[in-house]
This record gives sequence, structure tokens and C-alpha cells, in this order.
Amino acid sequence: MNKVIDSYRPRIVELGLALAGILAALVLTIMPAPFGLAIITGSLVGLILLIWPAAIPITLVLSVPVQDIVQLPFAGIGITVTQLALAATIFLFPIVVLVRRQFVYYPAVAVALTFFLLVQVASLAVAQNLLFGVATIYRWTAALLAFLATTHLIRTRRTVIILGCGISAAAVAEVGFGTLQSALGLAPPSFAVTSGFYRAYGTFGQPNPFAGYLEMAGLWLVALSIWTVRQTARLLQRYRRERVRSLASSAVTRTRMLTTAITAAWFSIGALASFVGIILSFSRGAWIGTFAGLGIFVLFAPRAIRRLGFVAVFVVATAALAGGWEQLPAAVRERAQQLVTQSRPFDVRDVQLTSENWAVVERMVHWQAAWGMFLDHPWTGVGAGNFGVAFPEYSPHPLFRIARGHAHNYYLHVLAELGIPGLLAYAAVLTAGLTLLVRTLRRAPSSFDRLLALGALSATTAVMVHNLVENLHELHLSVQLFALWGLVWRAAAGWTRLGGSR
Repeated sequence: MNKVIDSYRPRIVELGLALAGILAALVLTIMPAPFGLAIITGSLVGLILLIWPAAIPITLVLSVPVQDIVQLPFAGIGITVTQLALAATIFLFPIVVLVRRQFVYYPAVAVALTFFLLVQVASLAVAQNLLFGVATIYRWTAALLAFLATTHLIRTRRTVIILGCGISAAAVAEVGFGTLQSALGLAPPSFAVTSGFYRAYGTFGQPNPFAGYLEMAGLWLVALSIWTVRQTARLLQRYRRERVRSLASSAVTRTRMLTTAITAAWFSIGALASFVGIILSFSRGAWIGTFAGLGIFVLFAPRAIRRLGFVAVFVVATAALAGGWEQLPAAVRERAQQLVTQSRPFDVRDVQLTSENWAVVERMVHWQAAWGMFLDHPWTGVGAGNFGVAFPEYSPHPLFRIARGHAHNYYLHVLAELGIPGLLAYAAVLTAGLTLLVRTLRRAPSSFDRLLALGALSATTAVMVHNLVENLHELHLSVQLFALWGLVWRAAAGWTRLGGSR
């Protein structure tokens, strides 16, 4: 019976392709051109995602940096690529799980994130603008979906490498675009650093989220590049032994070695480009966050990397004390000095507003407004997504009556919108994530899994520090962060195929 089925299988495939072609032609003929083409394209993409389910979370993660570039018109509004990827994930994720008869996991991170979402939903009872609250809940739901899709659908280390190649390509493209913005002045006047030089912002519209994305990408890529470099060295040793013994397998080993070396170089390029982009963003919060992430990376890195990191810190500190600080561009030195001179809290009502202190006064206004919201509503907040709605009432300065969208400090932002329950729920999310990352880093038997956890831990540290002056959970940046956490959970739970476990 099996032989009969096998003999008819090529004909069945040919018949299926013919029917698909006829159906596509009918759709293109009957439907208007844009809609017909969209249906055909969507069907092909959906088929690919069903054949290779790991592409579902990969597509979702890689859509984040291009979400505002590619938009499809629908009912008078623009549908972003990330929104389409989220819709595809919502539709296809359950199908894949059911077809595979896969056990459904709901790790501690997902439980904590669900509780955080429930607090946001409850806060809608006091929100003045429900639509803003729903938009905030939607973004955090997307983060939860990214985490669950990653944990269930990315099941091999090879898939992680493929995702890493995609993130490296996205980082290189972002930094290339940002470099053009800086050098050619393709930016608003407010982004000017010096005459003819501007802050880079890539496809994110603002320098801070641009730098935040590169923090998550670059620190994680450093970990992958270290692992692939070590794998290249091991394969080189094996190739030399096999070649001396004239073994036929030496050709296969050589191919693997070259492929791994190219991958290592690509990861290194992506990481280096990310750090260049962070510098060009002139985001002081990103600079501090990156240094904090690198510090955690060096602290928990393998012994050789840790020693190299300590030597690098000593060399940089010695060079700075010996006068190297004065050799840096004036714009960089001025921006770094402002980290100290403008970080002290003050009452904005006692400050004379000038063009030089405008940015720091604006930030402090948002901090004090958020604190005022918390004092008036310590248990409920003003409602999810409603910081901007309540801001005019709480702004302590008459010239600042329109909020910049967030409190310039995500922890104060949560207190203002969700009160003490919201901050505790968010702390639970961070605690669950950090516990997962540290436990995997310490207990995983594979160097790949340990470095994967280290890269995610470094990126998370950078985000936590940067969030002291920013909100890096906007623009679907949380999709990227929680996908990294999902990969670490999968590493701790076990891969489908164990490869490169040394």
C-alpha cells in the first residue's frame, strides 16, 4: 500500500500545484489588483510559516525595526509589518501547536506578565481615555505572545543561529541608515549635536528607542560571536588532525569550519555596528545602559573573556587619566559630562529656562508630574496609557503642558499609571526573567546555552538601566526582549536536537 502511495505522490504534488496556480489566477482576475496580490502573497507567506513554524517568531522579531517603513493601507489606516506578523502569530501559533500535538507551556515569566496585564486591565476603570489604555495592553500582549511563540516554536540551536544572522543584518542596516542621517543631516533641527552633525535615529523616529534596539541586539550578538569563534577554533583543530590522517571527513569538517567562521564574522560585524550606532545616537541613557550590560557580560563571561575585559577596562582608564579624555570629540565629552551635571534632582519651578537646560528641565518636569500622579493615586494610578492625558494637570511648569508620551523613567511611569500594584507586578516580571537568565547561566551544561543566557542577561541589564531615563517598552521593543528570554527558557528546557553542546 505504501508503494502505491509513493508512486502517486509526485502526481498529487503536481495536481496540487496546478490547482493552486488556477486558484491564484482566479483571485487575481476577480479581485482588484492590490487585494488579489495581497491575498496571494499572504497565502504564500502563511504556507511557508506553517511548513517551517520557527519562522513565525523569527518574522515577528525581525519586523520590529521596519515596522514604520513598510505599511499596508487598510480602511484608511496603515497596517505595519509588526501588526501583520502579530496577526499571523495569533492565527498560526495555535494551529501549529494542535497539529504537532505539542504540550503547552506557561512558564513563570508568562505568569508574571499575565498578572501585569491584568493590573493594566483593572486600571482601565479609572482611565480617562480607554483607547490609550487598550493600546498599552496590546503592546504588552504582543510581548507575551512573542515569548510564548519563541518558547514553543524555536526548538533547535540552528534556528537560533538563523535568527542571530537576521538580527545582525537588521542592526547593520539600522546603523547604516543612522550613519547617513548623522553625516548628511537627515534629521530634525532638534537632533543637531554640532554644526552639520546630527543624532542618529534609524527607523525608530527617535534616538533613544533606536539605541535601545541596538543595545538588545549588540550585547546578544557579542555572546553568539564568542560561541561561534570558539566553535571555529575547535573545528580548525579537528580539520588539522583529519587532514594529517588523510581522512575523507576532512572536507566536510573544512566546510563546517568555513561556514562557522563566516557566521562568527557576521555576528561580530553586527555587534560592532550596534555599538557604533549607540555612540551615534548620543543617547546618554543608552551609553550608561550599554556600559552596565558590558559590565555584567564581563563579570559572568568565561575566564579568558573576563580577564580580557578587566585588562581592557584598565587600559581605557589609564588612557583617560593620561589625557585621552581630552582627545575625544568635544560633543562626546560635553554629552558625557552632562551625565553628572544634569542628573541631580531639582525643583523645576526654581530654574530659569534656557536653550541649554531645556532638555533636562523637560525631563524633570515629567518626573515630578509622574510623582504627583502617584501621590494622588497610589493604589490605582491614572490608568494604563493615560500618563499623557493626566500630564497637563500635574505638570509643575507652565511651558510644559504636552507630555512626550512617557515619564522619561519607566519605573515612575508605571507608578503614575498603575500605582503600587503595577510597580510590584512589573518587578515580578523582571524578577522572573532575571531568575530564568541567571539560573540558566549557572546550570546549563552547554557553553552555547550559557552564552545565550549571558547575552540575554546583558541586554536585559542595559534595558533596565536605560529605562531609568526612557521607556524601552514602546514601539514593540518588548517583542525583541521577551523573545530573547524565550530562547533562554527553551535552552533550559532542552532543544529538540542537541548540536554543538560543548
